[in-house]
Amino acid sequence: MNLDNQVWKSYVWYEGKCFFVSTIERDFDTYEGTFRGKETITWEFDWDKQKRGELVHQAGGILDHQNICRALLATGKFPKEDDNE
Repeated sequence: MNLDNQVWKSYVWYEGKCFFVSTIERDFDTYEGTFRGKETITWEFDWDKQKRGELVHQAGGILDHQNICRALLATGKFPKEDDNE
């Protein structure tokens, strides 16, 4: 069994609100077996208490991490996953 490996973490601020974006590499169990991949999870973050808050988004790997950070910096919102524009 492989451990989760930290790939990248970011703290993003938008209008006084902080988000913690974390990408890890971990094992995923599927009906076809176990595979290793990257997962990006975003939480609200209380900077003063250094604690994660509500889970607000879950996505794939590095490109998702970058896109989430860009969107949060620009608008404080997440990109629509189905939006191809």
